[in-house]
Amino acid sequence: MRADMFKVIVERPRWASRHAPAVKLKKDKNFDRKFVGHKRHAWEVAPYTKSLNENLAPLKRYLQKQRGRRWDDVFSEICQHLDTTSTVKMHVREHIEDFIVVRISVDRNGKWLGQHKWRGAWPIDHWWPELYVDPFDGLIKETSTLRKTLGLPKRRSFVRVLSSYPQGPFSDFERLSETCCLIRRNGHWFRCELDRNPKCDEAQLRFEIIEKLWEAHDRWKVTVMAQLSRKALKYHGLSNVQGGKS
Repeated sequence: MRADMFKVIVERPRWASRHAPAVKLKKDKNFDRKFVGHKRHAWEVAPYTKSLNENLAPLKRYLQKQRGRRWDDVFSEICQHLDTTSTVKMHVREHIEDFIVVRISVDRNGKWLGQHKWRGAWPIDHWWPELYVDPFDGLIKETSTLRKTLGLPKRRSFVRVLSSYPQGPFSDFERLSETCCLIRRNGHWFRCELDRNPKCDEAQLRFEIIEKLWEAHDRWKVTVMAQLSRKALKYHGLSNVQGGKS
C-alpha cells in the first residue's frame, strides 16, 4: 500500500462545503446587521452540514490486487500506513469492509454468513462485496468463485431488469444533483447521496432507491441516507407527513 493512501482517498473537497451562497448583506434577513461572519452565515443559510466526500477507488483497487494473499498480512500492511493516531486514517479504515467481507462463519447447515459492522449477519445469497476472507485458510478470494462453488447465481442476476419504470412527476422524489437527491419514505424526507453519477433518469433512479436494487449491482451505491432537519425542510419548501407513507 502506498504511504499516502489516506491523502489520495480524502483529496476531494468535503460535500456541502460550498452550499452556502456568497455573503451579501443586502439579501440578509436581518436588516439591522452590518456584518456577519462566514461560519454564522453558513450555519444560517446552508441547508446541510459538511460531510466527507472520499475517493475510495484507490482503496478498492488496492484490495483487488491482494487476491490470493493472507488477510492477516494485508491488514498488517494497511495498519502500517493507516494507524489509529489520525481521525482521517481511522475513517478510511472503516471503509475497508465495504469492499471485502472479513468476518465470515459457516453454520451447521453449511450456510455461509458474513458479519458487517452495520448490517449484522447476512447470507451469501444476498449482496456481498466482490472479495471475502476464506474462514478456513485466511486467504482473500473472489465472491463470484464461491457463489459458483455453492451453486448460487451471479450477483447481477439479482438485479430486476425492467423495460419501463413508473413515470413522474413525483411528489416523493427530487433530484438535486448528479449524486444527490431527496426522497420521502414513510412520510419523512431523506437526503440520499450516491458514490457516483448513476447516469439514469429520475424515474429509474427513484425506483432503484425505493426497491433497494442498488444493493445487488456495482453501478453505484447509496453512501448516505439521512433524514432532513427542520432547517433543510424549510430550505427546500418540503414538509413531513406525520403517520403517512411515501
